[in-house]
Amino acid sequence: MSMEIHAFSDRQLASIEVWQQPIAAAGFDLRLTAERPFEALQGFLPAQAGGRATGFECYHDDARELMAAYTGVDFARPWKHALSSRRGAQLAECLAAYMAAAAYAEATDGVLFDPEEGQIMSAQKAVETVREMERYLLAIEAERARSHDQSNEPPS
Repeated sequence: MSMEIHAFSDRQLASIEVWQQPIAAAGFDLRLTAERPFEALQGFLPAQAGGRATGFECYHDDARELMAAYTGVDFARPWKHALSSRRGAQLAECLAAYMAAAAYAEATDGVLFDPEEGQIMSAQKAVETVREMERYLLAIEAERARSHDQSNEPPS
């Protein structure tokens, strides 16, 4: 199952290196791979998050076509650009894509649209959503570690 998020903006960033700056400024533990030029992004974008290899698909989509596809959604204005992320259901991929998209929206004075939630978020709200996702992921990892530790305890 593929999930999407879209960052809408009126301007684009110049490079992945420039994109990395707002990611770092937000305090996100995410490092994008700059193997391809930003304008050539069309497919899987490798990344490192929390010291682990991850990534997500990243595309430059036609903003007008994309907004037209989501009938009933009020985008408030006709945005010029859309940077879309597509990823699987793995939590690490989801978190990496959200971190990157939230930082992109922040850096371009844009917004984030999550079709799964059916809502448009300000860049600030998108960053808050990432923080909630991080807490959720940490709680899941802690629970998995506890379960693993308990299953390895010798019988009493």
